[in-house]
Amino acid sequence: MWNSAIEELERRKRAAFELGGKSNVTKHHAAGKMTVRERINCIADEGSFLERGILAGVDQNREGNEEGHENITPCPLVIGIAKVNGQRVAVSGDDFTIKGASVGRLYKAKNAYFAKMARRLQLPVVRLLEGAGGSIKEILNIGYTELPTWNDEAAQDQVDMMSEVPVVSVGFGAIAGLAAMYLVQSHFCIMIKEQTQVFVGGPPLVKAAGGGNFSKEELGGYKVHGYVSGVVDNIAESENDALEQIKRFLSFLPPNVWNMPAIQRDGQDDPKRKDEDLVSIIPQDGRKPYDMRRIIDGVVDQGSFFEIGKYQGRSQITGLARMNGHPVGLLANDPRFLAGSFNYDVSEKFIRFIDMCDTFHLPIINLCDQPGFTIGVESEIHGNIRKGVRASFAIAQATVPLAVVYLRKCFGVAGAAQKTAMGFCWRYAWPSAVWGNIPVEGGVYAAHRAEIESAQDPKKYLNELQETYRAVSSPFRTAEAFGIEDIINPRDTRELLCEWVEIAYEVERKNLGIKKRGMRM
Repeated sequence: MWNSAIEELERRKRAAFELGGKSNVTKHHAAGKMTVRERINCIADEGSFLERGILAGVDQNREGNEEGHENITPCPLVIGIAKVNGQRVAVSGDDFTIKGASVGRLYKAKNAYFAKMARRLQLPVVRLLEGAGGSIKEILNIGYTELPTWNDEAAQDQVDMMSEVPVVSVGFGAIAGLAAMYLVQSHFCIMIKEQTQVFVGGPPLVKAAGGGNFSKEELGGYKVHGYVSGVVDNIAESENDALEQIKRFLSFLPPNVWNMPAIQRDGQDDPKRKDEDLVSIIPQDGRKPYDMRRIIDGVVDQGSFFEIGKYQGRSQITGLARMNGHPVGLLANDPRFLAGSFNYDVSEKFIRFIDMCDTFHLPIINLCDQPGFTIGVESEIHGNIRKGVRASFAIAQATVPLAVVYLRKCFGVAGAAQKTAMGFCWRYAWPSAVWGNIPVEGGVYAAHRAEIESAQDPKKYLNELQETYRAVSSPFRTAEAFGIEDIINPRDTRELLCEWVEIAYEVERKNLGIKKRGMRM
């Protein structure tokens, strides 16, 4: 009785799976790219993708008042629910083989539904983006120009989901407009080396506006946005690498703010493991750099460190790791870049990372070697102090448990920003730690300049004064006055932090739900 309708249903579904047609799919593959459905199959557990809106499309024959249904163009957006490593996620993907995944009314309607679905079901969001935004051809189809706006409810869903569920995005080609907005409206976003470019306006628009003649890579490639601007967090070597990074990132996070991150103990790394190299890794000469990532590896569960934003704001390391199976956020200063100082390009990276950890109940460990704000003309031009103070507000407003281990330097306003100002903070120091309002080397000369310059041997007198101040600057003097709670043997750092993280999880479990502050963008 319903056989003809069922046949029509199956025919329409086949049309959707044909994407933009054999010719366009072949061209897409020739460019070294997967189709949107191949990407979804790659990231999703086998057979787990439950699609929504598969029949959405434009029947070209109906629009031309012809009989039959032989020319259906699917909507260039695929949405649904899948499992990624056993965890349900909401997945959306642009289909570039259909009109370059240009944004029209149907695309916007599916995206609005997708956001509502993710919020109501409290699911993490994965966006697979490859589109150039809106097309001017839509004006001819609807007969007038629309005022740029979001549907009010859809806009609210897009904003609110950032404070409720993890949102991750990957750009797979040249993306602009709405796709570029979605890319950065994420807790973690990736671009692919020499394949992805991100623009507010692409090369033709820039040229038309008199902005110069640039290639796509020069204008918005990975060297711009992965190394300088910080528009994206990570750079992937390939599409498969990008999809694997998504899986790994999500493995550290809870499905939503009403749950804690999942603890994954595999029994491979003893929480009481003691790394002997930690005792000698910090040089006696405070001006010499060292490998901070070697310290991270010696403290966290082996092989668990997942760095975020490695190539931008390089004096600040940010990433996720596990301590005895417990996911944590990890901050550290890198003394190999600007001595680990707090520079203007660190600020945005620092804020977004703190907010993300706080939103999703990830306790934060901070391995501190902070000599202070970067100084010089360039830093002043870029407003280093304003941006740095704004970053200090992020950590002051965070409510997630925080542990700081002072490894070496901690000076000035930037040093104060390494811990929360208002909440409870668990602190340890290594014997190599030094701190204060200003380093001895610069502070002594500034405070005693007249005496030094009038001394019989200014250099000798300066050295004597510095030694006097260094003696007072010993961390043991601070511990005697209870200015630091504990100075520890570096070998014991991992064991003590593994014990702290269990306490931190017990505390944060009582703080589930949406944080008062919300996620800043």
